[in-house]
Amino acid sequence: MKIGFDTDLDILPFPAVDLAKEQKLNFGDDIAAQLRSARKKRFSVQEEKRISQEIELHSYLNRLIEKDKESQIAKVKQDEGDNEKSNEKILEIEEKCDNYLNELNQLFIKVDDRRRKREVPDYLCGKISFEILQEPVITPSGITYDKKDLEEHLQRVGHFDPVTRVKLTQDQLIPNFAMKEVVDAFLAENEWAYDY
Repeated sequence: MKIGFDTDLDILPFPAVDLAKEQKLNFGDDIAAQLRSARKKRFSVQEEKRISQEIELHSYLNRLIEKDKESQIAKVKQDEGDNEKSNEKILEIEEKCDNYLNELNQLFIKVDDRRRKREVPDYLCGKISFEILQEPVITPSGITYDKKDLEEHLQRVGHFDPVTRVKLTQDQLIPNFAMKEVVDAFLAENEWAYDY
């Protein structure tokens, strides 16, 4: 079966997880791992496309500036011939266009930091949904989860830690403010991660 990244990834895992729960089979972790892998692949494909488009745009704009420079120089040569005045105009045109190219290249150098591979570190993602932690909480066993996902697990699956299987209740959850600060700092520096 071929997965259509944009639609099936958000719908596909839920029937599989529900079926595993009904049959009391422990495939939840395997399903979640495959889902995380597929989401990373989808993000990677989108990222490669974005980088390719930025490079293509940069090349296109460079060609346009060069073409404009050649056109202006040809017009000066046609209108004024080959004399000292036309040579001065040609030098002005070349200098102006070279400045445009330098400014454009500087702009794309600044954007180049964004061209680096974008990846959200696993430690910033929840252990259940594998999404970026929104409201991190820590359990007595020392594992951090997203509060919403863990509360849902406790209500739907049972009162135990999903990783360690140790008995766990909602009142044992402690907000992980240190992790929240780390996540917020990462998101402030990497706004693209909101789309991850």
